[in-house]
Amino acid sequence: MRNCGTTEAVPAGGRKGVENTMMRSLFSGVSALKNHQIRMDVIGNNIANVNTVGFKSSRVTFRDILNQTLKAASSPQGGRGGINPMQIGLGMALGSIDVNHAQGSPEVTGRQTDMAIEGNGFFILSDGDRHYYTRAGLFGVDKDGSLISSVNGMKVMGWRAARGEIDPKGQLQSLVIPMGITIAPIATSSVRFSGNLDSRMDWEWNLGAAEFVHESSGPPPTTTRYRVEFTETEFGKWELELINEDNDSIGSVVIDATKGELRFDDDSLTKSIGPFAVNLSSHGLTIELPAVGKLFEATVGIPQLTQTVDVFDSLGDSHSVSFVLTKVNVNEWLWEARYGAASTQGTVRFDSTGSIESVTGDPLTFQPVGAEPVVIMPDFAAVVQNAAEGTLVFESQDGYPQGTLVGFSVDEAGNIIGEYSNGLTEVLGQIATAVFNNPGGLSRAGDTTYVMSANSGEPKVRQPGTGSNGKITPGSLEMSNVDLSQEFTDMIVTQRGFQANSRIITTSDEMLQELVNLKR
Repeated sequence: MRNCGTTEAVPAGGRKGVENTMMRSLFSGVSALKNHQIRMDVIGNNIANVNTVGFKSSRVTFRDILNQTLKAASSPQGGRGGINPMQIGLGMALGSIDVNHAQGSPEVTGRQTDMAIEGNGFFILSDGDRHYYTRAGLFGVDKDGSLISSVNGMKVMGWRAARGEIDPKGQLQSLVIPMGITIAPIATSSVRFSGNLDSRMDWEWNLGAAEFVHESSGPPPTTTRYRVEFTETEFGKWELELINEDNDSIGSVVIDATKGELRFDDDSLTKSIGPFAVNLSSHGLTIELPAVGKLFEATVGIPQLTQTVDVFDSLGDSHSVSFVLTKVNVNEWLWEARYGAASTQGTVRFDSTGSIESVTGDPLTFQPVGAEPVVIMPDFAAVVQNAAEGTLVFESQDGYPQGTLVGFSVDEAGNIIGEYSNGLTEVLGQIATAVFNNPGGLSRAGDTTYVMSANSGEPKVRQPGTGSNGKITPGSLEMSNVDLSQEFTDMIVTQRGFQANSRIITTSDEMLQELVNLKR
């Protein structure tokens, strides 16, 4: 008698087909467990580096893999509509592991060698053979003066200065800060001034009293009063007239100050007005009677500004040079430079807007003992003339004595500025930064560094703050961009996914076990 057992109840294809169907769910669950574990690995690494300087967090994305088509789609035909395809997915796989290069929050440290980049870009490090890229600006100086990463000892790359000048098109070099190095003295050749020359300034006579008394010893003794009158004929020129008590003019002379000092019309120092001698100096005027002496005195307020500057010779010795600007005409000033018996002068002319129109004159030249001759020309390019308080400000000079490098600072352009004991500051070098078309394509190389990959693109090396390169924030560090709240959320979601797929595996296993038991 033929056995009509349970084997006839098995679908076409037999138990093998049912087992394969069950195995799909097992394979899907296993793939999910494996890849959720990878996601948890990434989350764990993010959380571990929550306080790592310059660290960039990563994220994991998933994708589905192949699908098994049980029945293809059909189009509408006759009286029947179309049917969608019947497909079963075969699990999931990693889609990507992406690095989030968003900027982390800055933290002020106050250490001059700590640096952060505000904006795009990476610091460039070198181990001697290869360039590495990092956002971790934990830098320091080694015993040789090299600027290095405190994390791994790699040298920070940039451009070294030549006499304070940077060539950003030159070859990248490791940066060196040679503390204690000395620089030779340089003789001064130019002194730069700024400030405002008051357009309202004018010569000012201070008479005290406008008259004097002459007592004659006779015979017979007489007393006569005289008064002095000044009439300004044009800017910087006056007519001085001596008048007696009977209102009779004794005589007059012309005084000229258009050359920057008081002069008579014939440049003499003394003029006669009747019996009186009129004497001039750069500071005032006196009227004298030879037998009596000084009878009248007038001082003059000179429209000038003075600045004394210590300049240097070729040995580094300092010398005090006086620079004097005296108004001699409308929109015209006489400048004079003096050192001992040596002097020179010229003119500075302004236009109607208060800007310099022209500067004339020869440089001041003097010979210090044992040194090269000093030749100095003042620079008035930053001086203006307006109706405001007059100021003559010494800005800088191009000379200095011998000095020793005693400190340094870094500005937002990445310039390393050396500070010398003689007060000089000079650019020693400049830190370079690099940007990439696709920073997400960089490969992690450990120690919070990256290296170029086939999909990152070539680095665009520029000065900080130029192009798309961010500027430097000295004395600060960029912290990790890990968002703990987001990481904890992702961790919970990943755990739930892992647990759900574990349940898929156990349930599928139980169903397979039931299938095996059908034979019994």
